[in-house]
Amino acid sequence: MENIAIPQTPAELFEMLKVQHPYLLRLLFWQNGRLVLDSHNPQAKLDRETNLLKIFANMVIRVMPFMRSPLRDFYEDLKNVRSVTKSIISLLAGIVFGDEITARLDDPIRTFLPEITHDDPKATIKLKHLLSNTSGLPTIDDLPSMRKLLSTQNWCETILRLPLQDQPGKGYFYSSANFHLVACILERTLGNSLYQFAQAHLFLPLGIQKTHWACDPQGVPFGGSDLYLRAEDMLSIGRLCLQDGSWNGQQIVPHDWLKLSTQPIVSVDEKNQYGYGWWIDHNFQESRLHSFSACGVGGQRIMIIPAKNAVVVTTSLTSLNAHSNVIDDRVITFLQGR
Repeated sequence: MENIAIPQTPAELFEMLKVQHPYLLRLLFWQNGRLVLDSHNPQAKLDRETNLLKIFANMVIRVMPFMRSPLRDFYEDLKNVRSVTKSIISLLAGIVFGDEITARLDDPIRTFLPEITHDDPKATIKLKHLLSNTSGLPTIDDLPSMRKLLSTQNWCETILRLPLQDQPGKGYFYSSANFHLVACILERTLGNSLYQFAQAHLFLPLGIQKTHWACDPQGVPFGGSDLYLRAEDMLSIGRLCLQDGSWNGQQIVPHDWLKLSTQPIVSVDEKNQYGYGWWIDHNFQESRLHSFSACGVGGQRIMIIPAKNAVVVTTSLTSLNAHSNVIDDRVITFLQGR
């Protein structure tokens, strides 16, 4: 085990994270029904490599406004929460399908995407495979792959042309491709805009007035990333989940779906498991604390720890070299001792 002093207060936790994760912008710590800490880090900084890449990307966009940059961190005063978006897609899946969601998990995605031919290996992919990153689709989350996807005219078609890395249900491959297909499925199921549905049935009931969500050329919000929120609104989503999907007496997300989606489905590594759009039980062997987290690259987090009645939110500058699992390690260790 690491011989590192354990902070005694949320403020000490914040000071430790500023040192160990210098990209940290903000930390919100909610526990036992109140906001215990809301701290900003005005000294947050990027590593030189990422900073140069962002400067170059911004120059390209100014010359060619139609270009899309996967490095964009802000939309006005809203923060790109990166792959926290995947957990939002999971919540929306439960809201769209309602009480039918558990039954629909075993539906082949060809039910929703008939352009997949019956003899295509992807015809055996089920909705549950997409939501648990076990579809066999390859990762598209490296910078070159993401740029390639963003430059195409139909992201769904592009994803469906990708070769499988393994048989559906057999192996874990983290990929935003899975969650963009889920977004496409949800929009087709609705027969209307998924983004408008999300605003009406998730964001506005929580009092979230302002959002931005990058969409594909067909207008489907990107299921894997690029939802922009305020940190306060990330906290509202975490509190919703802590309250079993209920908000002001209204059941926003079906309780059974939230419970099922935040249980471990597949093992990722020695410290992490994955559910349906959520990272589950970080470092459980040592902490014995059940937790589920929405995690975005670089240090975007909504961490829910039910036994401690706690929600922890972090936002960070997105650095390509950030090892943001230090956030999960320190938060869980801190809460274990409280």
